[in-house]
Amino acid sequence: MKWSNKTILGLLVAGFVTTSCEKQDFVEINKDPDALSTVPPENQLLNATISLHSQDFEAFYDTYRRIMPWMQYNTGTNGNELGFTSNVDNFSQRYGRFYNGVGNVLYDLEKLVDRLPESERPKYVHMIRMARVLRSYYAFYVSDIYGSIPYSDAFQARYGGTLTPKYDTQQELFNKLDTDLKEAVTTLKTVQTVVQINTSAPAYDQYYGGNAAKWVKAANALRLKIATRLVKRDAAKARSIAQEVLATPADLMTSNADGWVFIGRFDFTSGGNWNPDGFRAGKPLVDFMWNTKDPRLDAFFTPNRYTQANIDALIAAKQLPAGTTENARRYVGSFTSPDEAQSATNRRAFYTPKTITVNGQQVSVDTLSNIQPRLFQPAFNSGNGVGDGNSYLPVITYADFCFMRAELAALTITTESAKDWYEAGITASIQWFDEVAKGSKIENYTALTAGEIAAYLAKPEVAFTPAKALEQIASQAYINYFNKVNEGWAVWKRTGFPNATSVLALPNMRSNGAVLSLPRRAPLGLINTSDPNYTNKKGAYDAMAAITGWGRDPQDATGRVWWDQ
Repeated sequence: MKWSNKTILGLLVAGFVTTSCEKQDFVEINKDPDALSTVPPENQLLNATISLHSQDFEAFYDTYRRIMPWMQYNTGTNGNELGFTSNVDNFSQRYGRFYNGVGNVLYDLEKLVDRLPESERPKYVHMIRMARVLRSYYAFYVSDIYGSIPYSDAFQARYGGTLTPKYDTQQELFNKLDTDLKEAVTTLKTVQTVVQINTSAPAYDQYYGGNAAKWVKAANALRLKIATRLVKRDAAKARSIAQEVLATPADLMTSNADGWVFIGRFDFTSGGNWNPDGFRAGKPLVDFMWNTKDPRLDAFFTPNRYTQANIDALIAAKQLPAGTTENARRYVGSFTSPDEAQSATNRRAFYTPKTITVNGQQVSVDTLSNIQPRLFQPAFNSGNGVGDGNSYLPVITYADFCFMRAELAALTITTESAKDWYEAGITASIQWFDEVAKGSKIENYTALTAGEIAAYLAKPEVAFTPAKALEQIASQAYINYFNKVNEGWAVWKRTGFPNATSVLALPNMRSNGAVLSLPRRAPLGLINTSDPNYTNKKGAYDAMAAITGWGRDPQDATGRVWWDQ
């Protein structure tokens, strides 16, 4: 999963990752297919991977300021503002990147192979399937919150195809993706007669270094993820997919080493838009993790600043009474409900930091914890210098795979043991975040010790209870998705958990007394009759408008896409 920094830097210079000096070349390439003829096909797998994971605006808007506060993972510095769930400006960023940076680039890879001498093409059989698996994931990721999207006819304009692609419905898209993934699995398992380019040049594959067997596991994990979206719409199809996927254990993820994860240098996420500073830890999650002694707590959140040294300084400044000592609990979350955050009592107690002077500098002594900055931006400067740990950007981890299996078992889609996969998911998640925390060089993190996982699994709130199977599985999956929050959001949409009465309780958030409605999909752009693809777009919008719960209009983010029933 890891990559050579020197190698990748060289490939980026030689490849098609655009810089400000190359923008005109990029425009020409999009106009003229012949302009791509000098680009090695393998570069396009690398370029699409980098493009997919380098979306700093997605981090800025979608992650920190939209999905995380909606799902109560975090709040703003002073808690959530009144009516904050209605702010969907600049959400979502993924749609545009799919058509200009990921999907189109992966489609170009296949076309570039077609132009190679016939003797060279057999070297790319596996790489083409890897590209299709990656493109299938990103198409799924975009459709997940948009519904119908152009896919079957997309990316073909420069190759003589249509400039006005039709929209695939979400049902059509999921079927198409599943078919493509099945074919990819079959081909990747087939031994080729020539050495594959991904084996001879593994640096172009930033996930698995050219290991076709690992890509088979990733493709099957994605198929299972699609099955989770089909449960309420087509349980028979979900069951069929799950049975096919699980029928061959050798083709499945079995440990964290199989995880589909991009691992980059510390500076991969060093830009300002990646900066997570100032986002408070959400109180519901902090409280649950503290009460259950969750080993991931210090990987997710920072301790507040009430160290004994700062307390002594506040005593000296007569801001605290003599004899005040450090509290054993220094992980304190921010109120997620705007009404609670804005109450005068809570503002005085939690949102009014005291200040002291240390070495001539004013220091704010804060009652509340923040989200752990180096989990999201390893280069974050906490005041002790710029961090130099790795950036971990997950697609599907082994823990994710376990929780999907547990969920499908609890819903009787499969006959597996929900308990076994629930406990496997928790174990894998704790171990993976331990690896990430150490690899990202998170400050104030205590490495996992023997016995912590067993002790956690024995906690009353965590120990598996058949009557609460789905609730517990969803709650633990929600925790696991702390740094992949689109999936935490999807778990809530699929299962209804966590909620105000679940084992991990997320309270109803109120603004001036009214319970806030949470977004469930991306707002769609308004249709313009001057749009060359107006007819196809209007047809797609009209069809989606017929979906129960779709919402009052295209921009109603509280509405639902096809799978979300």
